Amino acid sequence: MTPLEIKSRLAAARDTVFSPERAIVEPVAVIHTFSRYVDDALRTIYRRHIDRPAADRDYCLVALGGYGRSELWPYSDIDILILHRDRHDSEMLGAVVKDFWNIGLTMGCVVRTLDECRAIMGEDLATDTALLESRYLSGDQGLYELLQKDSIRPYFKKKKKEYIGEISAALRGGLYSSENSLYRIEPDLKNGICTLRDCQRLLWAERVKQGTVGFAQLHAKSGFSLAETKMLASGYAFLTGLRSVLHVAARQRLDILEMQYQDAIAARYGFKGKHTGRLLEVYFKTVRDIRLCLLSFLEKDLSGKSIWSDVRRRVSSLEIEPGISLLDGIIFLHDRKKFQLDHPESVLRIFKHSLACQGTLSVELRNKIRHAVEVTNPEGFKSKAAGDVFLSILAWPDALSQVLLVMHETGLLSKMIPPFAALACKVEYDQYHEFTIDQHSLMAIGVCDEFAGNADDKIRGIYAGLSNKMILRLAVLLHDIGKAEAGDHTQNGAVIAGELCEHLGLIGEQVSQIQFLVAHHLDMSNLSLLRDFEDHNLDLFAAEIADVETLNLLYLLTIADIRSVGHNTWTGWKAYQLEQLYDRVYRILDQSEHGTKNVHHMPSADYPYVDDLLPGERAEHLQWLARVDKDGLHLHQKVFAGFERWIVCAPDRVGLLSDIIGCMTSEGYNILSAKIHSTPDQKVLDIFHVEPPDKPRLASEKRLANIFQKWELIKSDCVRVDSLVADRIRKYPPPLLRGINENKVIDIRINNKDSLVATIVEIETADNFGLLHKIAWCFHENNINVVAAKLSTRNDRACDVFYVTDIDKNKILDDVALHCLVVGMAAHLSSGITQVMPL
Repeated sequence: MTPLEIKSRLAAARDTVFSPERAIVEPVAVIHTFSRYVDDALRTIYRRHIDRPAADRDYCLVALGGYGRSELWPYSDIDILILHRDRHDSEMLGAVVKDFWNIGLTMGCVVRTLDECRAIMGEDLATDTALLESRYLSGDQGLYELLQKDSIRPYFKKKKKEYIGEISAALRGGLYSSENSLYRIEPDLKNGICTLRDCQRLLWAERVKQGTVGFAQLHAKSGFSLAETKMLASGYAFLTGLRSVLHVAARQRLDILEMQYQDAIAARYGFKGKHTGRLLEVYFKTVRDIRLCLLSFLEKDLSGKSIWSDVRRRVSSLEIEPGISLLDGIIFLHDRKKFQLDHPESVLRIFKHSLACQGTLSVELRNKIRHAVEVTNPEGFKSKAAGDVFLSILAWPDALSQVLLVMHETGLLSKMIPPFAALACKVEYDQYHEFTIDQHSLMAIGVCDEFAGNADDKIRGIYAGLSNKMILRLAVLLHDIGKAEAGDHTQNGAVIAGELCEHLGLIGEQVSQIQFLVAHHLDMSNLSLLRDFEDHNLDLFAAEIADVETLNLLYLLTIADIRSVGHNTWTGWKAYQLEQLYDRVYRILDQSEHGTKNVHHMPSADYPYVDDLLPGERAEHLQWLARVDKDGLHLHQKVFAGFERWIVCAPDRVGLLSDIIGCMTSEGYNILSAKIHSTPDQKVLDIFHVEPPDKPRLASEKRLANIFQKWELIKSDCVRVDSLVADRIRKYPPPLLRGINENKVIDIRINNKDSLVATIVEIETADNFGLLHKIAWCFHENNINVVAAKLSTRNDRACDVFYVTDIDKNKILDDVALHCLVVGMAAHLSSGITQVMPL
């Protein structure tokens, strides 16, 4: 067969072997089957070129790594070794390798002698493991046996301890890393924590330690329980099938389960429509079980026995409860006969000891607790005694998140907070949450732990001044508890929180405060990022909060919520916006508590001048406006952490805002917000908050000079601002955004209720570079004056809010004019579907 014929045969075999039914029902068998097809293909090519008896004694074809263990997914890389006796025909080997590449596989091929193989062993873990898993394919089998006898086996016998130590370190690096999580909504099936690679690491270590091959021998030789062995094998099989189906769906090697493929893959597993999230729930429960097995491996010595059975450890440890001891920060089972978990309080006390000792629980102890929790009458966890211990844990003065994570892992947290069980491994498809709902809530507790040492003096001081940290922690745990029910999760959550607090023994004001925090946990985020700070809105918000203590709790809850949504959701700009809102509401509440009058700025025909500027800044702005000449543009820049504030002073004219935004966009700036102010003498003072671009790397002064240069070109009609934006896109194409779906809907909402002085236009659409410039131009074309804008992005969707007036600076109340605006805006932005939703 020619390489082209072999390539065609392999492609057909891939389609047949990895049919969705087979890949899901017998996942491990199909990757072995496909590996055999590849074996046949490589042997055919090898024997065509190296078929002479003399040559066959000098060469050997060897499979390495994953291919060596006969595991090939549809688009796996294939690593092979051509072993030779230090005398080789370069032309012949070149022809072999060329044909290997021509059969359509991603190939890694090395040519080495026995001495060269021996020399590279010990260079790195990947090379050692590739040879550990090597497998003979064709040629001189005696040559391969020499490789095993003289190099591979002696090396691993000599370096057993070091190799297993490296494997253990790699596992610990993932399992205990604060930067990683099992519960990402777009998980890495191969290299993620507790996925295929970690399972393989365990097998490599046990192969070197005990000589086991595969999962089947772990129970007999390596000290794993039968349940653990079955758990590992079934988990590995599930991940194997999921990776195969992903490769087939993507038609390429892809190991991250991206959202764009999840619906189709879930359907193949029988989860359709609104049940798509069930696939990820199964995935998360699988990796959670694998994690326990990996932790169990880390607690075994080289003989396969538990390290806690060591005599020295038993003698040196400190007994903290009958049968339970502490050593080296680990609480472990010391004496099974004395150990009793006969009521919920005894289980909860172990976790209180964990807090007091700053220790974690051994895997064996976690498994004992899990079993005790499962068999204990659920009513026992509702007792006052159990509730008191649980509340004392939540009120602990120091960090708490790691203990709550283990409580959740063992099932105890769901016994104390029964509605929390419905959130376990639950996925929320809302375009910006990176983690499951339960893990998001627990990570938010971790953020609260960090408040005590926060670099921001204000946040650190507010947290230190809380009269009862238990209120904040319980509100954080419960803030998304309503997401297990249909409907508004904030209102559902408030009802659930009230019932739960009463079960735990809380009364009166504490219950009301937690209910309020759960019901309003989105308010500060929405108000700071999606609304402008008009005085009447702030007064209403402050009246609802009622006191500074509740404001402090809500502020910290909002920060914890946003920061735990994903790794990049908390930005300097969001911190600034939220702090501005907190300060404004705090002043209102403080004035109210001290009986002083809250003085507002005098309203005017214009949109009220921004209130979050200091008096000194306002005076400075007046000086800048006084210096504005007929044609001049004045830019004033101030750098903050993570963003910049630009103040633009210029003579007013038609299309000015669109041109300013276009100039900034053409320099790559991401505009976060805009406030527009016009004076009676036809001057403007526009305040922009922007994020500087990554490319090209220029000093701020150079970017400023570029904008002035472009402004002069626009003013002299030498160039249109549209062409400047287009030129930027050509030179620096923006990255393609990966969203949940290909939703092209443009959602335009008109709101004439929330502002006294302006009409609010909310636009949600697919995000793209230069979008704000398009929107500003459309407002200009419709003779609409933009007085303020709040801009935000959620993955691939822009969520922008504009405060606008008519040409006379009045609210736009004419339904015909509003309809024309919506239709014109939709036509200008794209040809997608438009939904008009007046509020």
